Amino acid sequence: MAIEDILEEMENLILESARLPFTNKRVIEEDDLALLMDQLREAMPAEIKEAKRLLTDRTRILDEANKEGQKIIEQAKTYGMKLTDENIITRQAKEHANEIIGQAQKSAQELRLSAVQYADDVFRYLETSAEKTLETIKQGHVNLMKNNKQN
Repeated sequence: MAIEDILEEMENLILESARLPFTNKRVIEEDDLALLMDQLREAMPAEIKEAKRLLTDRTRILDEANKEGQKIIEQAKTYGMKLTDENIITRQAKEHANEIIGQAQKSAQELRLSAVQYADDVFRYLETSAEKTLETIKQGHVNLMKNNKQN
C-alpha cells in the first residue's frame, strides 16, 4: 500500500473516531493505529528503493549523455582533421564541426540538468512524504499517550 494511502487511512481513523465529551480529544482503536503504522513501516523501504532506482537511472542517463557527447565530439574532431584544405569548403566543414561540438555539449548539459532536476524533484517528493509520515506518526503517538493517560 502506498504511503499516501496509509496516511489517508490514518486520517480517516482519526476523523471517524469517537470524541470525548467536552474536549477536542478522540478515542482511537490502538490495534487499528498499530496496523496502519506497521503498513507505513513496510511501505517506507519501497519508497527508498524507488529513490535509489531513480538515482541509478539518473546516473545511467548522465553516463549515456556523456558517452554520446564524447562520441559526437570525436566524430566532429575526426571530420575536422580530415579537412585540411584551407579553402571555403574546409572553413565550412570546420564551422560545421564546431556547431556539432557545440550542439553536443549543449545537449549533454541539458540532459545532465534534466536528470539532476528529475532526481531533485523525486527527493523533494520523498522528503515531503517522509516529513508528513513522521508528523502523522508523532501525532498518533501523542494522541495514543494522551488517551492512555486518561484511562
